[in-house]
Amino acid sequence: MNLIKNKDYLIILKNFSFLSLLKFFNIGFKFVLVAYLIRVFGTKIYGLLTWADSVIQFFLIFINFGFNVYAAKYIVDNRGDIQKINEVVSSIYIIKFLLFLFSFIVLFGISFFDPFSDNIHLLYLLLLLGLGEVFFPIWFYQGVEKLKTATLIIFISRLFVITCTFIFVKSQNDLLVYVWLLIISNIIMGFLGLRSLKVDYNIQFYLVSINKMYQYFKAAIMFFLGRFLSLVFNYGTIFLIGIYTSMDDVSGFDTASKIVFICVIPFEMIQQAVFPTISRTLDKKLLVKLIALSLFFGLIMYSIINYFSEELMGFLGGDELVKYASTLKTLALLIPLISLTYILGTCALVAFGFFKQYNNSLIISSILYIVFVLILYVLDKITFMNLIYLRILSDFVLVFTRGFYVVKNKVLSL
Repeated sequence: MNLIKNKDYLIILKNFSFLSLLKFFNIGFKFVLVAYLIRVFGTKIYGLLTWADSVIQFFLIFINFGFNVYAAKYIVDNRGDIQKINEVVSSIYIIKFLLFLFSFIVLFGISFFDPFSDNIHLLYLLLLLGLGEVFFPIWFYQGVEKLKTATLIIFISRLFVITCTFIFVKSQNDLLVYVWLLIISNIIMGFLGLRSLKVDYNIQFYLVSINKMYQYFKAAIMFFLGRFLSLVFNYGTIFLIGIYTSMDDVSGFDTASKIVFICVIPFEMIQQAVFPTISRTLDKKLLVKLIALSLFFGLIMYSIINYFSEELMGFLGGDELVKYASTLKTLALLIPLISLTYILGTCALVAFGFFKQYNNSLIISSILYIVFVLILYVLDKITFMNLIYLRILSDFVLVFTRGFYVVKNKVLSL
């Protein structure tokens, strides 16, 4: 009852609820579309779409440039200063839009090289998804602790995609129709977010000095680097599978990955909920319990996925993807590894102030991933299963590195 009466706890509980709703809704949206699109497009065309999306995700992270993680702090720190908030919002919008334009230049530069040249028109179209990333201010809603608006806007845009996909996407020839639906959905999301800033919060946009924008840009670099490197394992694997094996394998890997990542959502939500408390109290006993519980329930989830792998792949991807049940069984090892990654990273290293070590763990594991890819290339051993094993090895290295830093810095010493 005391917690319920506490205004701060009510805000945390409300925002946690909306964050959870956003996460589960986004995953649910993807599951429904995957199940439908694989059956409509077939594994090859769906694999091509997934491969192209894996390329574009790196551009979208570049456009966001860490602001979706870091910019909320600016809003929190300057709530009572509307002029400062106008400066922050204007700066971030300008920077993101310039990065969006620069992304087209980069994409044009790589368009002359294989394998990008064969699918460059699809990549150009998908890059238009960056408009939603530019204009939708999820970081602002987190800063003002009003995630209800963000949840409603995302719900509307996702509902548009699902409804229109079922109506207009009926055959393999409708691939570009689906891509345009995604683009329109992101534009709707961005427009509603921009309108909300103007109408609900009276944000005034203006040109900011280059020096000011550079300060915001520079402060976000480390957050961009960490987020960018976190994509290497999954989207890098999809990219390599598409080049060296087949688009059918891309579909199998992507479907199995989505099943795995829905299983790690509870661990992600737990670390988001507990992180503020551990940051404030530095409660090492609570941290030890979290590590033990994450490992325990991660292993339970692994066992469940391992046992029902054929049923899950058949349900989500149809009969064509049942043959990738063994892939799902292997990838299920990521569940306990990722659960530990969340806790050791955010609740241990970041909460106790070891930001450098947190970023170093990402850098080390990413560099080793790239090194092993090069070794496989030299030895002519880039195969589907070798890339799967490398995907798992990379997360193991990440867990080991973070565990090493936790022990070395005596985060767990009681």
